[in-house]
Amino acid sequence: MMTRPLKKYTVKEWKKLQKIQEVLCKKFDIILTDHSTKTKRILSIFDTINFKNITKGIEILNSSLQSFGNSMDELVTELDKSPNDTVKIWSEHTTSHEDQDKINLDKIWGSKND
Repeated sequence: MMTRPLKKYTVKEWKKLQKIQEVLCKKFDIILTDHSTKTKRILSIFDTINFKNITKGIEILNSSLQSFGNSMDELVTELDKSPNDTVKIWSEHTTSHEDQDKINLDKIWGSKND
């Protein structure tokens, strides 16, 4: 019996040939060159993760959360200082809404110059 010729494809190329895969398998021995099993993919992910990266990521997240918490504390204390005995009416304009919105956004997110 005659051996079939060998054909090598990447997984991406093989997916493009989906309509004729069956015919190719009958005529050739097919090898997928960059195929990796699920186990190999999981192990490669674990190889790229190390504890230095995890620690660094946790430190960055922690500092971000602390700065956000500090800005929220400042906002709450400022809101507590404002007089609560006045009721705002929709038609009342003490300052323009755009100016007040900009001030509030700068308090929450910081000014663009920071």
